[in-house]
Amino acid sequence: MSERSLSFADVVDQVRSNLGSDTASLLLMDESHTVLEPAASAGLGGQWRGATHVRLGRGFAGRIAESAEPVFLDEITPESVLNPILRDAGVQSLLGVPVQLGGRVLGVLHVGSKTRRTFDDNDRELLEKAAAEIAQRLTGAHGIDEHTAALALQRSLLPAAPPLIEGLDLAVRYLPSDGDLGGDWYDIFTLPGGDVALVMGDVQGHGLRSAVVMGRLRSALRAYALDDRDPATILRRLDRKLTHFENGTLATVALAITRPPFDHVTLSLAGHPAPVVARPGEQPAELETDQHDLMLGVDPEVSRTNVEIPFPEGTALAFYTDGLIDLRPGAKLVAPRAYRMQAVCSRMAADQDAETICARMIAMALGDEELTDDVALMVVRHES
Repeated sequence: MSERSLSFADVVDQVRSNLGSDTASLLLMDESHTVLEPAASAGLGGQWRGATHVRLGRGFAGRIAESAEPVFLDEITPESVLNPILRDAGVQSLLGVPVQLGGRVLGVLHVGSKTRRTFDDNDRELLEKAAAEIAQRLTGAHGIDEHTAALALQRSLLPAAPPLIEGLDLAVRYLPSDGDLGGDWYDIFTLPGGDVALVMGDVQGHGLRSAVVMGRLRSALRAYALDDRDPATILRRLDRKLTHFENGTLATVALAITRPPFDHVTLSLAGHPAPVVARPGEQPAELETDQHDLMLGVDPEVSRTNVEIPFPEGTALAFYTDGLIDLRPGAKLVAPRAYRMQAVCSRMAADQDAETICARMIAMALGDEELTDDVALMVVRHES
């Protein structure tokens, strides 16, 4: 398992085989050291990609990371295991250990059984040995190529932990394609006075340049939002910036701004898909709007418009990039976009928390398919 040529997916699959478990998963700490992100898994198919981002101290994995001690669990509940993918798979018992080096926790490695099983000391020792080897790999020197550089840039700009905002339940996902990176991004930030900006965007193209342009647009949009709280005006200024300084580049952006008590959202769409809305007592559906503004980079002088969205308590909005529902070459599910959208909406419910909505939408939309395009997803729910 210690060979450098093995990917984390290979390592995790070997862990599952060595322990005779049904599942094995690796979660890694984000840069803020407050959230665990799914990094690799075996036994859950492609659905693990949407797995819950776990805050330190919460749930099974969060407890392990906070205590830096092994944890055995034989009672699976939504409170003890936050990840709905594990619960939906029928996992009954779990054993997890910290991935650590020199007293610093880097992540969590855990295995699961779909039948009741008491993991013994030998199981724990095998898992700890695998975790130690993973820690060595994480802290070892690696060559940097363009793909790695683009991924590092994107990860630095797309934190796994959205800000904690009283009254809003937030969750985000970013899944890079299996080939090359694109320019998908999300952003959530507060402004003076308590306004909250929600951004979802997609820069055309792939590779390091798209990631760099994405970073520039993200920074410019944040600056413009400090001076003006009107989404349409902000996007018009962003369009001028993109057209002048990044000539020939196109991008779609959804920008929403809301303010306490968060009873409505002002939204402007620059060629971007409308969000999915889940309201209490109603079937989730794509927001119906007459707004069809051009994407950025086509005509910087074009007029832009806003739409007001009622956002009462219990309502959830899901913003996404088109990789979530576009048909991928060789996909098992051959269906038009409308059908795929309906399938994704079916996994969203207003009474679910934002993390669960994210996990289940990703699982439904992507399944075990290869990712040929980046996917970004952001869910915001007005808490009751």
